[in-house]
Parts: sequence; C-alpha cells; structure tokens
Amino acid sequence: MGGFIRFYTAITLIGGVMINAANAQTPNYFDPEWRITAPSLAGLPRLRFLTSLDFPPFNFADANKKPTGFNVDLARAICNELKISAKCEIQALPWEDLEDALEARRGEAIIAGTAISPEKRALYNLSHSYFRFPGRFIVNRNTENIDTQNFLNSIAGKKIAVVENSAHAAMLKAHFENVEVSLLGSIQDVYEAVKEKQADLAFVDGVAASFWLTSTKADNCCTYLSGPYYSEYYFGIGMAVVTRKQDVDLSIAIDAALKNLEQSGKYTEIYQRYFPISPHSQNF
Repeated sequence: MGGFIRFYTAITLIGGVMINAANAQTPNYFDPEWRITAPSLAGLPRLRFLTSLDFPPFNFADANKKPTGFNVDLARAICNELKISAKCEIQALPWEDLEDALEARRGEAIIAGTAISPEKRALYNLSHSYFRFPGRFIVNRNTENIDTQNFLNSIAGKKIAVVENSAHAAMLKAHFENVEVSLLGSIQDVYEAVKEKQADLAFVDGVAASFWLTSTKADNCCTYLSGPYYSEYYFGIGMAVVTRKQDVDLSIAIDAALKNLEQSGKYTEIYQRYFPISPHSQNF
C-alpha cells in the first residue's frame, strides 16, 4: 500500500511544518479566489471511477460487498456536481491493478488514496489535493500541567511516545527539541503508553487516532491536545484523483467539482459521515 499516505491557513511555519492550523472541522483545500470552470464533458460516454476495498474509511466494502466510503461518496458527488450522474460508475479492483486498468481504459479516474508525488505527476494528471493527514498530539485526560495557551513551551521536558522510524518520529525529533522522545515499536504500544500514562503525550497520525480515541480500547481515556500539524516534507501533500495525461478536460472538471463541493458544504457533509471526531479540528 505504498501509494497511500498515512490547504489551509496555518499560523506558524517551522522548517516546512505547518503548525496549529486555524480552528475548523475540515480544512479549506482551495483558495476561494481561484477561478476554475469545468469544461463540457458532453462527449464523455461514461465516467468510471476505479477504487479499492482495503482503505477504510476512504474505500471499503459495505455489508453487500459494494464499494463505499469517503472516496466513493466523493466520487458520486463529483458526478452530481458535473451533472453526469447517469454516466457515473464505481468499480473496485485490487490496489495493485488500478493504474494498469486506467492505462488500459477500463476506467477514467482513480479515487483510492493515491499520494501526490513528483513521480505520479510525471505519469498522470493529479487533481488538487482533497485530503491531508495531520499529525496530532494526544494526551490522557487526567494529565495536568500542560498550558494549552503556551503549548510548545509547556511540553518542554515532557515524555512523548511515537512509533520509531516513522515520519512522526522524524518530525518530532527535528522540530520539538526540548522534549523526551520515547520510541516504541508499534502504534498500539504508543496508544497504550499514553492511556496508561507511561508517557505524557503521544504524537501520531491524526486520522487513525480519531478512530482509536472513540474505540472501546481507548475507553475514553484520551483526547487530542493542541491543533493539527501539517508538513509536506514529513506527511506529504495529500491524496488526489488520478486521470490519464491526455484527459486534460476531465482533470480540470474534477478540480472544478471538488472546489464547488468544498464551497457548497457538500464536502464537509461527506466528511462528517466517516470521521467520529475531526482530525483537523483545534482541540485544547
């Protein structure tokens, strides 16, 4: 699953790291001043979105073994926005077969969790980023003596659990120099450390943490602390819809639809179906 990666205004920028983004349940990925008009897709016989079934909550199989999830609902919303719902199809394939199917014209677009990268851009049209994965601090609810209004200074000397050899560990060591970094072997070890107060905080993927925090394993022990942290260097630019290089009009139309879905609030409506708590919200 190497293609998976696991824009919005920030108030501080440290070494390419966006810190403490503005208070919002979902970020704004598009500049509201960006003018983009969808080309006509009248000549397009159909729009087949290719996805996989192994990346919940973004794309997975429902009880009837049909594709569902955030990406699938977003694909349908794109079709609605472009007024081509009658031409819209969703097809699930193994992750490793998606690009071959696109190139063989067995689909027109991939929406499955593709990470934006220079290598992908050289091969395909990539939409504007429509989802980014923030790093988040989580803390036991019974932890005291952390001044949330002076967060960076107040965590000096604190023991912070993180998965060793991870992007989160690299960012923590590079940009939070006054903390004690506790490198652990797995994300479950990290969660357990903060739950049992063996560490003062943990630094983790905010999306995955949103599901652990609301799980029975967490038992309501913990919560986010401070805001979401973004970094193109450590966490990537985000996920994109993939189209063939020659399908320029389709790529532009998808970007136009994504921007309109964000501005209309439809994107947020879809987002709220799949995330128990928002990994992008500001928490203190």
